[in-house]
Amino acid sequence: MDAELSMLLRATLALTAACALVLCLRRPARSLWGAQGAYLLWACVPVVLVAALLPRGGVAIQLPVADAWLVPLQASVVAAGTNASAWQAWLLPAWLAGALATALLMAWQQWRFRRALGRLQEWRPGVFQASGDGAALPAVVGVLRPRILLPADFEQRYSESERALILQHEHLHVRRGDLLANAFAALLHCLFWFHPLLPLALRRFRHDQELACDAGVVARHPGQRRVYGEAMLKAQLLQSSPVPLGCHWPFQHPLKERIEMLKHPVQSSRQRIAAVLSVSLLALGTACMAWAAQPARASVSAGNAAQQQAQVPHESSPLPSTHMPAPRYPKDAADARVAGLVVLLLDVDAEGRVTGVEVEDAKPAGVFEAAAMEAVLQWRFNPGSRDGVVLPSRVRVPISFELDKPAAEEGGQA
Repeated sequence: MDAELSMLLRATLALTAACALVLCLRRPARSLWGAQGAYLLWACVPVVLVAALLPRGGVAIQLPVADAWLVPLQASVVAAGTNASAWQAWLLPAWLAGALATALLMAWQQWRFRRALGRLQEWRPGVFQASGDGAALPAVVGVLRPRILLPADFEQRYSESERALILQHEHLHVRRGDLLANAFAALLHCLFWFHPLLPLALRRFRHDQELACDAGVVARHPGQRRVYGEAMLKAQLLQSSPVPLGCHWPFQHPLKERIEMLKHPVQSSRQRIAAVLSVSLLALGTACMAWAAQPARASVSAGNAAQQQAQVPHESSPLPSTHMPAPRYPKDAADARVAGLVVLLLDVDAEGRVTGVEVEDAKPAGVFEAAAMEAVLQWRFNPGSRDGVVLPSRVRVPISFELDKPAAEEGGQA
């Protein structure tokens, strides 16, 4: 459970940094690269999120082992630690409950939208006309099989030129993969339902998406800006509810800003190239920072003590420093009153940091290894040296997990 919570925390921090960065840069990016360049900026969010979850390993360097330099470190459980573990045990179920509730709310919103459509009649291949008037249309829904949905009075409400531009708008959503992007945004909303910044980021994301699609249509039909603005006005006057898995044309997008965008010049090829290169470099840089910021993950393997018999001279052995937090006693083992011993092989670099951990022995197996490794990765050593030169080292550390004896038991033994 600790591993899952640690991963969720890393992902939350990465998501916060990425969303804050995009929210700060989206308006300057729109001025430099146009609406489509500003929308491209949102690609930084999934890139940074994935980078933050990738394992950061290192090259394993086989070094001699400094054996038995430290007496067994005892990790004893106390009442406060047990209580802390108790409330921590509720964090993961609470997160799962919130994610499930958010997913059910989105499913209900999608169902309500679908119900308001009434019976669908195919108007063209891939284009359907609704019989009901409860849903504000046009829209495009579906992830694997996108469908363009038109209102029942589509031919009466819009002129022929307006209808062509509206269909161009919806087809552009499908070609650019906006439906997949919205599905990913809905997944993020479910997983990070507790995040206070995410709702604002998602609203701005959907707004930039529509602005970019408007800009794409205007770029293809620069002489029909007025017609497109009139079609936009007719669609925007309708009241609508959010559609989690779809692109909804009249869904709460500021009309004034969309109309203002129609006055901007068409994005040039130089702007497009600059936007792609700049966003790519920004996404790569932030992803590398997110990946490098996470702690290195150690691999757990059953080491063979017979292969680690080489000793290093005493003068090159690292010495412990004052920063050596004791391991956390696993709650399940504490409740079952299980004790044990874990022997770890630590790779210590020239700066005294633990860069690798290997489990040489564990009794009982599979109980205390994770807690011991989590603790030692935070340790710092006074690095050893040979002839005045600081060297990386490998040390063997035994950690004893023992429970404090209850007072009644101690009194009986006395």
